[in-house]
Amino acid sequence: MDVMDEAAKVCSEKGRPFLYSAGSLSATSGAMAEFVDSFVSVGRYLANQCADLGVTLCTFCTNAEVQMLLYDYVRQGYINAGKPEQFNGKNVMFVQSGVATSIMEHHDFFVMQKPAAFIGLGQFGSGTPVPIFQDSVSCGAFTIGSTYWPDELSQVAMSADYTLMTAEMAVVGCYVDNNAEKMSAFIGEDVAKLILIAACVVLGILWMAGYHIFTGF
Repeated sequence: MDVMDEAAKVCSEKGRPFLYSAGSLSATSGAMAEFVDSFVSVGRYLANQCADLGVTLCTFCTNAEVQMLLYDYVRQGYINAGKPEQFNGKNVMFVQSGVATSIMEHHDFFVMQKPAAFIGLGQFGSGTPVPIFQDSVSCGAFTIGSTYWPDELSQVAMSADYTLMTAEMAVVGCYVDNNAEKMSAFIGEDVAKLILIAACVVLGILWMAGYHIFTGF
């Protein structure tokens, strides 16, 4: 969250827009849907921060459902900041689906608008993060990134100033919303993981000490 705040301040200092992209993140595609709530929550948070600083926030996505959710969340961010008049629905952009089209649309935006900061959290397709994030670097944007596919995370990390691990994408929305109900689910998962790790360590030590527990099962 500190890094996102810093990115918004960079845009304010340079007087250039802020670009936030979900790529082709889908609201209806299996496990990918769990990241959508986080993505739109971050959009609302960024809208709030940008409104306070007078920065233009632009968003990209190639999924119609995500675009509609994002429209409402970004608008709510400007309302929460007390500056609803600054919201421009045209800046919540829908990009025609397709890897090549998405790359070109992002490229054109980087060339024409030269955003001072870019956050890419979502699903960009095989190999897509490379040209998109490289375009961000080429225009001198402060770059934060992640991707739904863990095996593409290294591609993002090559260009981004800051990189979120894939698992962290699902959690970041809980932090920006400060929602106790959402956080309780992740805290419960963490507690379960700690218990399992502790059990593995204890059983491993006992095994090395010659106590072969459960070997009869």
